[in-house]
Amino acid sequence: MMELLDWLRPDGLAQGEFLFLIAISALTSAMTAMMGVGGGAVLIAVMANIMPPVAVIPVHGTVQLGSNLGRVLTMQQHIRWPLVGWFALGCLLGSVLGGQIAVSIPTHWLKLIIGSFILYSCWLPLRTRLGGGRSGILLGAVTAFVGMFVGVTATFVIATLRNTLPERMELVGTMAALMAVQHALKALVFGLFGFAFFDWLGLVLLMIITGFAGTLLGKKALERTPSEYFSRGLKLVLTLLALKLLWDGASLWF
Repeated sequence: MMELLDWLRPDGLAQGEFLFLIAISALTSAMTAMMGVGGGAVLIAVMANIMPPVAVIPVHGTVQLGSNLGRVLTMQQHIRWPLVGWFALGCLLGSVLGGQIAVSIPTHWLKLIIGSFILYSCWLPLRTRLGGGRSGILLGAVTAFVGMFVGVTATFVIATLRNTLPERMELVGTMAALMAVQHALKALVFGLFGFAFFDWLGLVLLMIITGFAGTLLGKKALERTPSEYFSRGLKLVLTLLALKLLWDGASLWF
């Protein structure tokens, strides 16, 4: 068994780091399955401290694609599919627009703006509901635009959708489908730009497998969680992530 794991392990990782990443994938997937958000942010923070910088974003995006597809499979009956379709169209438009003009916007300002928006949406909830059509396209476009510069798209999306999809299973399931679209586009872009996915394929596959196990555990916990506890927990997670964004954005002046 250890011989197989050593064969799958990328050259840039020690054995302990390799095994730790496989384990943490299960924990962060369970977290996301329970709350709809948060696991991806924890995972990329861990990966950034272990993996070579050039590999962090493409490997994280591919693992998150697999993890979200697992949630789509287990929660497909709860997904608001029309919204997903419009969101995907918006993602294509936002990616093109972001590639053209967004380079002029400093990343720290984006983090401050997004963190402020998330706090506002948590404590002074948005009254607008996103039913699909143009609103879904707008959400996808803005998310894809932001995703080219800061890794907080899931937090941004779920903060926007909380008022539209109050039922927790529908919210978490639809979030999984939306993020699967986002990460599929990200993986495609990195592949086109020549990232050596094959070198990291063993790690990615094992993290997807353990992530799916975490998804099943998280889904069971979500089904047993009362709605009021879910709402409070989600608000707490979003608030902490928003404060982290505000801290990162303001740290330039410290």
